[in-house]
Amino acid sequence: MKRAILLIALVATVVACGGSKEEKTTVKVNLVEKYLVLKDALVATDATVAQKAASDFLKVNNNDALTANLNAIAASTDVAAQRQAFEGLSESMYSIVKSEGTETVLYKQYCPMAFGNKGAYWLAAEEEVNNPYFGDRMLRCGSVEETIGL
Repeated sequence: MKRAILLIALVATVVACGGSKEEKTTVKVNLVEKYLVLKDALVATDATVAQKAASDFLKVNNNDALTANLNAIAASTDVAAQRQAFEGLSESMYSIVKSEGTETVLYKQYCPMAFGNKGAYWLAAEEEVNNPYFGDRMLRCGSVEETIGL
């Protein structure tokens, strides 16, 4: 009986003191994971997979800055429109991981030719460039601009 009471007290203490940090870290990790799945769908130029990935991302999203772009991607089957919204999503995700940190090493990558030579950034878990704005048309177009995390 004493053991059960101690266990309950310990669990209550952990939840009260550390639960929110763990939850915040888990949510942040989920955001990065979902972002990377979406990025990979755009690298593959697969609008249907990108649409599903954005819908799945919305289910774990807790950041209003991401919602409009995710909704735009989830509502579209046009990969060009999805890529346009992905640019804004990438800018917001960059701000989030820079201010809150990341459990995963990320690479901020840049394609100078995206959107009529305006250029655009994205985040990747791998250092090798796989361009979500051009897919297989110009898969390796871009460069690593910054390493974020560990």
